[in-house]
Amino acid sequence: MPTSSGAAPVREPVPHVRRSPLRSIRVRLLLPIGIATVGMTVLGVLQSGTALDTAREGQRARTLAWGLTATVKLNHQVEQEIAETADLLLRGGTTGRQLLTAQQARTDAAVANYDQAATAVAKLTPDLATAVAAARSELAKLALARDIALHPEKEEDDQALFDSSHSGSPDDGTPEAAYDDLTHALVAVAETIAAEPMAPALAENARIVATLSAAEHRAAEERSLLREVFGRGKFQPGELAELAELRGSESDRIAQLANIASADTRQRYAAAVQGPDVEQATRLVEGALRYESQPDALKVDPDTWYIAQTNAMRQVYLFQLEVISLLETDAAVLEADSRNESTLITAVTAALVAASLGAAVALAIQTSRRLRQLRRGAQQVTSTELPEAIAEVSSAPSPQTVRDVEQSSQERVTAWLAPGADEIGELSSALSGLHRQALRLAADQALLRMDVARIFVALSRRGQTLVHRQLQLLDEFERVETDPDTLSRLFQLDHLAARMRRNEENLLVLAGAEPGRAFVEPEQLADVVMAAAAEIEQYDRIDASSLAELWIDATAVGDLVHLLAELLENAVVFSPPGSKIQVATHRTVDDLTITVYDHGIGISPEQLAELNEQLRRPAVLTGELASRMGLLVVARLAQRLRVQVELRSAPSAGTVALVKLPNRMLLPAHAVNRKPRPVSGPPSPPPPPGVARGRATVVAAAATGVIDPDLARARLSSLASGLAAAQRHAPPPV
Repeated sequence: MPTSSGAAPVREPVPHVRRSPLRSIRVRLLLPIGIATVGMTVLGVLQSGTALDTAREGQRARTLAWGLTATVKLNHQVEQEIAETADLLLRGGTTGRQLLTAQQARTDAAVANYDQAATAVAKLTPDLATAVAAARSELAKLALARDIALHPEKEEDDQALFDSSHSGSPDDGTPEAAYDDLTHALVAVAETIAAEPMAPALAENARIVATLSAAEHRAAEERSLLREVFGRGKFQPGELAELAELRGSESDRIAQLANIASADTRQRYAAAVQGPDVEQATRLVEGALRYESQPDALKVDPDTWYIAQTNAMRQVYLFQLEVISLLETDAAVLEADSRNESTLITAVTAALVAASLGAAVALAIQTSRRLRQLRRGAQQVTSTELPEAIAEVSSAPSPQTVRDVEQSSQERVTAWLAPGADEIGELSSALSGLHRQALRLAADQALLRMDVARIFVALSRRGQTLVHRQLQLLDEFERVETDPDTLSRLFQLDHLAARMRRNEENLLVLAGAEPGRAFVEPEQLADVVMAAAAEIEQYDRIDASSLAELWIDATAVGDLVHLLAELLENAVVFSPPGSKIQVATHRTVDDLTITVYDHGIGISPEQLAELNEQLRRPAVLTGELASRMGLLVVARLAQRLRVQVELRSAPSAGTVALVKLPNRMLLPAHAVNRKPRPVSGPPSPPPPPGVARGRATVVAAAATGVIDPDLARARLSSLASGLAAAQRHAPPPV
C-alpha cells in the first residue's frame, strides 16, 4: 500500500543474526546459577541435619534457662510475700499494709513472667508439662491463699474450702501454711528443669540454682517457725522435730553443692554467703535444736532472729542471681554458638559457589539494568508517548505538523530504546519499529482524513454556491409571483433547495470548516425555530407556539438554526405520520432550555446512553456512523456553540431532545435595537435562506386555512424586509 506524502519511508526489518549458544543471555544467566545451585544443594543436604540439631539444642537450653530463672525469682518473691504477711499480722494487721501491697505487686509481676516462661518450658517434655501444670494449679489459688494467710480467724466453711484443694495444714494459722503447696510446687518445677538433659556447662549451674532454691525455701520455713518459737519462749509439741527436719533438709541441700559445683563455684559461694548475720543465724538455729539441754537458747529476741535469718537468706538469693546470670549467659552463648555454626556452614556453602555466582550476579546486574531501562522506555512509549503522539497527529492542522510530530516522537523513542547486538537490543529495535509503524499508520490516517476533509470542503463549497444561486432565483420568483398555486410550487422547490444546502453544510461541519451562513444582528427565537422548521420536509407538523420572547445573539443564529433543523427532522422521521412535534422553552436563572418532543416508539436506555455519549464527545465520521450523520453534526455544532444537547425518554412515549442555551447567547427584547425597514419601496436585496423557510411555513399555514392568505402575504413581506435588513448572507467561494 503506498504511503502518503507525509509518512516516513518504510524501513526493512532488522534480520535475526544466529549466534553461539554461549552468547545467548538465557544460557549465560542459567549456566553459572545451575552449577552453583547443584553445589549448594549437595553441601546443604549433608550439613543441614547437624545444623538444625545444634540450633534446636541451643534454643532448648535457652528456654530451660529462662524457665528456671523465672521459677526461682517467683519462689523468692513468694517467700518475701510470706514474710511481709507475717510481719503485718504481728503488727496487728493494719500498720504497714502498704509494704505487703507493694510486695504482692512484685509477686504478681513475677507470676506474669513465670507464666510466659512456663508456657514455653511445658512444650519441651511431658515431665516438665506435669510440673508446670501442678504449679499453675497452685498459682490459680494464690488469691485464696493470700486471704487465708491474712485472716487466720476464717470460719470453718472457708477453711474447709481451702482444705479441699490444699494438701498443707492451714490449721496452724501461719502464713507459711497457706503458701506451702505453692512454694513446694515451684521448688519441684525448678528441680525438674534442673534434671533435664542439657549442655554440661548449663547443667551444673542449673542444678546449683535448683538446690539453693530448695535450701532457701527450707531457710524461710525455719525463719517463720523460730520467730514464733522465740516469741513464745518454748516449743509447741512437734515443732522441735519439724525444725530438725527443716535444718537437716537445708544442710543436705547445701552439702550437695560439694558434689555438683566446681571448686571455683564453691569458693565463690563461701565468699558470698558469710558474715555476722550468717554466723548469728546459724548459732541461733543450732542453739534452738539443743533446747532440751540448753533451755536458755530460746531466750532470743524474735526480731533479732528474723533480721539475721533474712539477711542470710538474702545472701543466698544474691548468689543464686549470680549463678542465674551465668546460666542465662551460657545459654545465650550456646544458642549463639549454634547459630554461628549454622552461619559457618552457610558461609562454607556460599564460598563453594561464590566464583560462579559472582559472574552470574555481574551479568544479571548488567542485564537487569538494561531490561529495566527497556521496560521504562516501553512503558513510557505505550502509556504516554504513543497515545500523545497519536492524539497530536490526529488533531494536527496541517501535513507539515503531522511530519514534525512523527519525527520528534521517533527521536525521543530511539533515545529511550537504545539498540544493541543481543536479544535486548533486538527487542528495543523491535519496540521502536512497532512505535514507528503505529505512529506512521496514525499519520497516514490523519493525512487521509485531511485529504477527505479538503475534498468535502471543496465539493461542499461548490455545491453551496450552486444551491445559493438556486435559492436566489427562487426568492426572486417568489417575490413577484402572485398566483397561490405557482407560489406554493416555488416554495416546495425552495424547501428542497434549502434541504440540499443543509446537506452541504453537514459536510462542512464534519470536515471542520465554517458552514458559510453568518448573521450580523440578533434574531427572535421564534424566527430561528421557524427557519429551522422550514428546512425540513414536513414543516407543517412543527408546533412552536410555546416559545419565550427572546432574541438569539447574531454569532449563534446560523449554527443554532442548523442544529434545531437536524433535531426537528429526526423527531418528524421517528414520529407517527400526522402527529405534531412540540417545541417549547423553559427559562432558568442560568440558561434557556429548548425542548423538542416527539411521539415515536422511544429509545432503549442502553441506546439512549450511547447516543448521549456521542453527543458529549463527538467522534470521527466512519462507515459505521454514517447512518447517524445528523447526530454527529448536532454534536459538532453543540461543541462549536458550547451548548449542551441531551436526549431523554418522554414520560409517556417518544423521545425528548433538550438544548440548553447559556445566558451569553440570549438577549431580552428591550435590549435589541433594530432599525425598521419599510415594507414597500425599492426592491430588497435577496433574502437569506431563513426567509424562504419562514415564508414556506407561512404559506403552508395559509394553504391549510389556519391563517388568511392576505395575512400570510403580509407576514411574508415582513419576513423578507425585516430579515433581509437584519442579516447578511455570505456566499461561500467556489
